[in-house]
Amino acid sequence: MIEKTTKPSKLKKTLIIIGSIIFLLLLIFPFALDFYLKRKLPDLINDKTAYNLKLDDFNLSLFSGDLTANNIFINNKNVKDSTVTQINGTVKELKIEDFSVWKAVFGKTYKAQDMVLGDPNIVIVFAPKKDKKNKKKKRLDIALENIIVSNGNVKILNSYKKSLFNGQNVNIKLTDIQQSEDDSKIPIAFKEFKIDAQNVIITANDFYQINAEKISAKNKTLEILGFHLNPIQGAKNYNAKNIFDFASEELSAKNFVINQDSLIVDEIDFVKPDLKVTSTGKKSVKTNNKKEIDLKIGLKNINFSQGKILVLQSNLQKTASIDNFNFKLSDIVFDKKTVKEKIPFRFTNHNIEAENIYFKADQFQALKIEKIKSENQDIAIDKFQLIPIGKSNYKDILDIKTDKILITKNQSKYIGQKLILNFTGIDVVNPKIKIYSSKNKSIKKKKAETTPDFQALIGKFNIINGQFRQYSDGKEKLSVAKFDVNVNLNQIKSDKNILKQDIPFEIKSRLITAKNINLDAGKHYRLKVASFKNHGKQTDLQNFEFLPKYSRKAFSKVIAKEEDLYTIRTKHIAITDRDSRIGKNTVINLDKIIITHLDCNIYHDLAPPDDNAVRYLFSKKLRDIKFPLFVNKIQIRNSDLTYEEDAENANKPGKLTFDDFNATIKNVNNTKIKGLPTLITVDSDFKFYGTAPTTVTWKFDVKDLDDKFTIVGNIQKLSADNVNLFVRPYLNVTLDGKIDYVKFDYYGSNAGIAGKFYFKYKDMYVNFLNKKNGKERKILTTVANWFVRNESTGEPEHVNIEKKRDPERSFFNMLWQGIMEGLKKYVI
Repeated sequence: MIEKTTKPSKLKKTLIIIGSIIFLLLLIFPFALDFYLKRKLPDLINDKTAYNLKLDDFNLSLFSGDLTANNIFINNKNVKDSTVTQINGTVKELKIEDFSVWKAVFGKTYKAQDMVLGDPNIVIVFAPKKDKKNKKKKRLDIALENIIVSNGNVKILNSYKKSLFNGQNVNIKLTDIQQSEDDSKIPIAFKEFKIDAQNVIITANDFYQINAEKISAKNKTLEILGFHLNPIQGAKNYNAKNIFDFASEELSAKNFVINQDSLIVDEIDFVKPDLKVTSTGKKSVKTNNKKEIDLKIGLKNINFSQGKILVLQSNLQKTASIDNFNFKLSDIVFDKKTVKEKIPFRFTNHNIEAENIYFKADQFQALKIEKIKSENQDIAIDKFQLIPIGKSNYKDILDIKTDKILITKNQSKYIGQKLILNFTGIDVVNPKIKIYSSKNKSIKKKKAETTPDFQALIGKFNIINGQFRQYSDGKEKLSVAKFDVNVNLNQIKSDKNILKQDIPFEIKSRLITAKNINLDAGKHYRLKVASFKNHGKQTDLQNFEFLPKYSRKAFSKVIAKEEDLYTIRTKHIAITDRDSRIGKNTVINLDKIIITHLDCNIYHDLAPPDDNAVRYLFSKKLRDIKFPLFVNKIQIRNSDLTYEEDAENANKPGKLTFDDFNATIKNVNNTKIKGLPTLITVDSDFKFYGTAPTTVTWKFDVKDLDDKFTIVGNIQKLSADNVNLFVRPYLNVTLDGKIDYVKFDYYGSNAGIAGKFYFKYKDMYVNFLNKKNGKERKILTTVANWFVRNESTGEPEHVNIEKKRDPERSFFNMLWQGIMEGLKKYVI
């Protein structure tokens, strides 16, 4: 029985001993490992790595996770081996607290409570990167709650010996560090920070480097002196349309808070910022689909003071510049919503000042502004200029100068991708506009463009004391000595639908005035207007003149064929609009035109060769007008018309005068506006040759393709002496006697004229003249008067006339021939 109980007790004892040994080993192992690492870790690093490591007072506690070392020195065993990362430097003190050694060994997780580096002086040159195309990049699990670096000098270079980071006298304190694995958020955030460094160089990527003379950050404030974002490669290597070079003498930020979801700053100041933008010349670039930003940036105020901007083309020619600018924005918000809009941030107030602004629009035009100031909702622009910098044979060149442009209560903004333009008013003061028209306009086929989504509401628009000139081929074609434009409050509207119309905006009320308009109206004429005024649908012109450039003699020499020479003056023209439109689909629809004190002289010299071109009647001419036309009524008041013809062998020019001329013309049209009358009626009264009261009524229907018309006239108490002014040069006869009246009631078409003619006279005597010297041919005169009825007794019977029209002559020539035909039938 005793033997049986002893065997189990021995087994139990053995197991207890083995367990105790294992427990003891486990208990002793950490201490042994701790002791071993204290003694052997530097030797292991020296034996097993490419580095030499020396240090003093090395302590490691696997239980507490604390590691300390003093006077650390490290360098490469083979300094010429570029395949291994080169590390050379010293650290006076290294302290790591609460470092989880077991997690680092078995879980590849590197976490610690605190890390302190004292007086580090290290240079690191990275080895060339290995090809890892087929390997997935693993994220290192590194976490430090607090970092303290004091009096450090650190230089990190890439394998090409280009600086990635360089800092002197570096002091860093970061507490309560939080890291984010979400690329759309800020990768690191902290509760408390303090950073001091000098001569800092940070290579942001393969294309840009950040330099700073001094960085100081503490207590939620940041100050950087000598900041410079510097491009480090040639333009051809950038996958971008532009390269940015930005420097600032001082950059400071106050009271900012960083966490994983947001960056909030009270104040950011840039002192003497200097931005240079250089074009790479690339029209398109490849873009990467980046992850949507889930981040909010809020800035209370951002200020730029004494800044400069320079924009260069790829050939380094200047495109734009600002010599001095001050810029302030308030309450800026940038988040995942605003980033999708045209302007990727929102703000409430702004204050902008800029001086000596230059912008090269193209190879022919540049814009210059002496000063611009924008404060909240008001914008003031001083000395705006659009200047020519080249000459063009196919494009008009503008030269515009103005003293001031004022934009008041600007509330424009983007809502999504839609632009909302909203101004209470725009004032343009003293603009001087010159246009140099090209000889050959280039006609380029425009690509179909999507109309931008926008809406515009402008309360008022004023041009004050403007001047305008247009030149072509070195000669002035149009000048306006003074003009003013005023559009009343809340009257100008436009949007993407209105933009497609002929006039890309709608105006309910306007006032436009101009003085001393001078227009080159072609080879032979100039048009002048002393005063122009347009107020809504009412337009007034004072002292309108249409004047020849040549004297009568000179005009006859410059024309190739017979042509009328017009001299037209009128004191006042009043135009009342109905529903006219100017543009691609022009429509002239007027209610009334009143012409007062018109003085019109038409001179025709018969010496130049005949013009054998077909002369169309007025109805045909109106039908040939391409745009729709309708004028309800035209009134001509208190006017004088004169027609003169100078025959080659005539002693005096023939002359017709229509004094105290008044006319009412109704329904002037070209049949292109449906629903409106097409019958034109002309009722006129005047004093023929200044003494003979005359009335004429003329009617024709524009839609009649045969150009049919009727015309009825009544001339009272016509002097024979006045008739001779026109009869003598062409018929070589003069008339003596008294004319009681001449009446005609004619009808006709483009084929000719016919109708009734009435003529009452007495003591009529015809004198025949010699063509060469103008003297009376007595024998012929005596014989001819035997056959002339020298008096019409009683109320004369009418005679019927019919005269075929010469298609090379005008309507008035046909009428005159009809009257002459009637006179011959009566007198002879």
